[in-house]
Amino acid sequence: MIRIRQALLASAILAGVPALAQPAPVDLVFLHGTVLTPTGTAQALAVSGGIIVATGTDAEIAAMAPASARTVDLAGRTVMPGLYDMHVHTYFAGRDKLSCRFPQGADAKAIVAAVKVCAAKAKPGEWITGGSWVGAAFKPGEQNKRLLDAVAPDNPVMLNDESLHSVWVNSKVLAIAGITRATKDTPGGVIDRDAKGEPTGVLREVAARDIEQFMPKATTEQQMQAIKVATDEMLSYGIVGFTDAAVRREMIGGLSAYAKSGGLKQYARGCIVWGPNNGNSEDLIPERQAWSGGRLKLDCVKMFLDGVPLEGRTAVMLAPYEHRGGPHDDQGPGGGKGLKLIPEDKLFPAVTAFDRQGIQVKFHAAGDGSVREAVEAIAAARKANGDAGPHHEVGHNTFIDFADIPRGHELHFTWELSPYIWWPTPITSVDIAKAVGPERMKRLWPMKDVLESGANVVTGSDWPVVPSVNPWLAFETLVTRQVPGATGDPINAGQRITREQAMAVFTRNGAAEMGRLDKGGTLEPGKLADLIVLDRNPLTVPVGQIHDTKVLATYIAGEQVYAAP
Repeated sequence: MIRIRQALLASAILAGVPALAQPAPVDLVFLHGTVLTPTGTAQALAVSGGIIVATGTDAEIAAMAPASARTVDLAGRTVMPGLYDMHVHTYFAGRDKLSCRFPQGADAKAIVAAVKVCAAKAKPGEWITGGSWVGAAFKPGEQNKRLLDAVAPDNPVMLNDESLHSVWVNSKVLAIAGITRATKDTPGGVIDRDAKGEPTGVLREVAARDIEQFMPKATTEQQMQAIKVATDEMLSYGIVGFTDAAVRREMIGGLSAYAKSGGLKQYARGCIVWGPNNGNSEDLIPERQAWSGGRLKLDCVKMFLDGVPLEGRTAVMLAPYEHRGGPHDDQGPGGGKGLKLIPEDKLFPAVTAFDRQGIQVKFHAAGDGSVREAVEAIAAARKANGDAGPHHEVGHNTFIDFADIPRGHELHFTWELSPYIWWPTPITSVDIAKAVGPERMKRLWPMKDVLESGANVVTGSDWPVVPSVNPWLAFETLVTRQVPGATGDPINAGQRITREQAMAVFTRNGAAEMGRLDKGGTLEPGKLADLIVLDRNPLTVPVGQIHDTKVLATYIAGEQVYAAP
């Protein structure tokens, strides 16, 4: 049955008007469809002033709508809450879409061919940037710079890898940066070298970030263009809220200006980078309120605790990586356990201080060793400040030690996992698998375990680390742990979850983590009309078809912000 009185009262309260005032009339209704609500399904939904005022049958909702109301005939289609992506890099995603591109997983020959085309269009001396390459394309110790030298001798070339933690550059970039055989690795950075000690052209972690200081700076207008490209694409997939997981000085001007102009439609949280790789970005933290505006909140800091468990072996693990075999059997940095980026004597006091100020901390923690470090840092903050601080986020969690899984619930923090890269790609089936071995692969992204622990759990694409921000790929693979289409051998099948759990992770849990569950995350009276219209019901279609879901329209606070062509 429809709940009109409660709905209108909730609408009045949310809108900030006296409870006895006459609520605004219904101005938007959705009829003849399947509306996914927290208690089941309805046929129709009514909106007043951007706020959901009722769900019910077609007859009930139609009776509420005056002649002036806009009516959307769903024709049997599905309406559900908008989605949240809790780990994207909007500027870098947009910039990459406007740069030199090649397919993810491309081999060295295909990448070089793409760079040759880009170089033919570039002016002499103009930087060529793009991505993303995978470590499986190379052999350790190869002189990869020479491949780029051959096709772009007059241009500096810098290509990001799939993780955004390493870059591949040509000799011109190394010369500009002054990197030679005699150059020592900087703290937190790795310069890959051949057997003679010569830099190969691959730079990792801090060494990769250091290159950007030599690149021409993007104007605010160019930054805004990249952010628009990225956020528009997210709207087309039904993403109504997101966390920009690494806000840096090089893009803060464009992000802030775009949000304050009203161009940014989504609810956005930005995490300012603190610690290594920050490029003076941490100076923005005291200025965060001035940069915030529109639907953008900068109430979060990002800490990189380690790298990634790929061929560079920079994620911090509790046990050493697998032996490589052959002449390069060094197992990687950190004595074979990865590259720790922030020492505990700096990490713990910083997390405690941010916690005391009410600033959320989002950790990059890929290895089980860095996850342990993040958990201990949060525990130290809770011991010092009590449990009333913000819900900090431990992000990525490619591997979590079993002993740490219950601590998310105990310490009131959120697990953020990355299901977009579970199906067999070179990232998982080659790079990660070779680095950690078959036994640890059985613990890859333990989604079911963290959900059942009682902690809040959200998902993040890490786009453009993945080639597409499409959340329906992740929705399906959360349920199947297989290649999209539900085929092939599953990866860690014991961590499959239900469709209903996947939906909650993408909607309700994301809204809760952003502190707006009272306003969004579910479709019920009193909440904002943050909703999407789909061509199918992801809870009932054959599971292998979920990834093909098409978003026909996206609404935020009742405003249609995307319509499919």
